[in-house]
Amino acid sequence: MTIKTDTLGSTVRLLDAASEEVLETVPLSQGELTAVFDVTHAKPVIVEVNGYGITQRSEPQAIRANAELTVDLGLLAAGEFRELIKSATCLVKMPDGGFGSGFLYGDRQTIVTAAHCVAAKNIADLSYTFFPDEDREVTFNGARLFFYDRKQDVALLRLPEPVPDDHFWLWSTEPAKSGSEVLVMGNPGRNGEYDPMYARTCKIAEVRPDELRLDVEIYPGYSGGPVVLEGTSAVLGIVSYKIIRSSSYNEIGYSFARSGDIAADAYTQWNGLNSDLQERAITRVEDRYTREFGRDLAHNTAGAYYGDSAVYTVICMSLLEDYTRYMIGKAASFPAASPSQRRILMRKFHKEYLADVAPEIAERVRERVSPKLRAGQFEKEYELIQADESVSEEVKTSLEKARTAYLSLKEAAETIVKEDKGEDRSADEFQKYIIDLWGDARFYSEEVLEATASR
Repeated sequence: MTIKTDTLGSTVRLLDAASEEVLETVPLSQGELTAVFDVTHAKPVIVEVNGYGITQRSEPQAIRANAELTVDLGLLAAGEFRELIKSATCLVKMPDGGFGSGFLYGDRQTIVTAAHCVAAKNIADLSYTFFPDEDREVTFNGARLFFYDRKQDVALLRLPEPVPDDHFWLWSTEPAKSGSEVLVMGNPGRNGEYDPMYARTCKIAEVRPDELRLDVEIYPGYSGGPVVLEGTSAVLGIVSYKIIRSSSYNEIGYSFARSGDIAADAYTQWNGLNSDLQERAITRVEDRYTREFGRDLAHNTAGAYYGDSAVYTVICMSLLEDYTRYMIGKAASFPAASPSQRRILMRKFHKEYLADVAPEIAERVRERVSPKLRAGQFEKEYELIQADESVSEEVKTSLEKARTAYLSLKEAAETIVKEDKGEDRSADEFQKYIIDLWGDARFYSEEVLEATASR
């Protein structure tokens, strides 16, 4: 007799219909949604499916050869779907104050997250909090790292003990498809502080090898969170990174997720080992992670400086376009002005733009753009890198120069830099200033990225 259900991690029982004696129990694991019972008697039975505090029963069933029966818990209905996914998702906190997201995968003891969220010299110093800032908040520590791939940006960790049974867990059951509606769960953050756990719905805009592009822009705190096919428990991806593409400060961004199949392959391979081999695998992965910690941190930090510097450069250059349109429009209002009058008027318009228009644009940058970028979260990481003896002085020096250029570009976009040696910059001078800063940020970031690339 074959029983089908709709919820991973549930338990299927076969009961005698008359006495309700439990005849057989099958716990579903990993991607299983089907239980098969070998029934050797003809007595009517009841099928019971239990999971996450919910129990569903069938009506008494007469036994038939090769019978199939579906008993759904109904937990994936719209009203409860988000709460179920939320119970599987956690806040990953780093010892330096950084944070990201993660989720239970394959069982209630395995955490999947983005590799760049595993930023601690000692892996055991990371913490995993479910339902953060709620009355039911619970935190777990001491997870061991058994898979870490910086290039793929995926990590899997093993908690010392399973979390309680009321926490859902996810699994990769099908490939991602362009256009699919998905839910992204995680801990959005801005200005270095995390917000309550939140879910966003969006669509998969594009499927690439081992990568998905989402059609929304997602805050950095979502990194490591699950991308779940709407109305199911199927993980299609792990939130990884973001690109802001824009011609103005009202930016439109894309977020990218790594394929859930990467986590499935790593989990399946590790889970197939015996306990001795699992322990040896953990020791090997953690030893390599510790040796390469400083280099990996420098690589991630340089990537953040590079990406955010590019965003601020685009903003500043689009500001110049806006400034040019403004000045042309003003000049057109006085077609009969003499050359000397026009020069006086243009200086006046220049000062008006800096006094009235530019500050409003700068405020929008501070409020809408900067909170969504990554590099602001890397100040403590930068200090760790500078103090790490395993990182070469050449890498430290290049990273310092990349950071200096990034901070100057950030200041230019957030305040609209106006003065150089006490004098207002012209548009041409401002453009040259921004281009020079972007050249430095790109050059020194790329030096670090190349020096710290995975071999």
